[in-house]
Amino acid sequence: QLRRAAAGGGATLGQTAIALAPVVAELRVAMRKVHAHKDLAIEADGAADVGFVGDRGDLVELLGNLLDNACKWCRGVVRVHARLHPERPPAQCLVIRVEDDGAGIAPGDRARVIERGARADELAPGHGLGLAMVADTVALYGGALVIDVSAELHGACLEVSLPGRSA
Repeated sequence: QLRRAAAGGGATLGQTAIALAPVVAELRVAMRKVHAHKDLAIEADGAADVGFVGDRGDLVELLGNLLDNACKWCRGVVRVHARLHPERPPAQCLVIRVEDDGAGIAPGDRARVIERGARADELAPGHGLGLAMVADTVALYGGALVIDVSAELHGACLEVSLPGRSA
């Protein structure tokens, strides 16, 4: 995944925007299957014409990791919110926020969970690669990743800023 993004160099000049809504819909179906043991509500909102300027595979991988993490740790609700912010620099005008109603990520663990192989809960299954891959991909595109607390759901809130425009 990182080789693919690096080969593209995060270049976005002349690229067509990848519509976000179909990718989110595809991933919702996959997450419901992967996390079938949970009664999940995966909500999505945002402008229908929001698009990511970059490689579709990078978008699927990035969003897939964010959603998988949220589904893994939520009590039952995950929310995806996407908006374009044209006043921001081009590499950060698409803002995607993934929130959940779980316990959240403690402030002291936020920098550590994006390191390769690191996890906030060492007893939970996983390899500690998902959020590190998200951080690496976001960086390749010149974007930003912020980990905080969801104002509405009170769990984790991971927000990525990436290149985007209307799809």
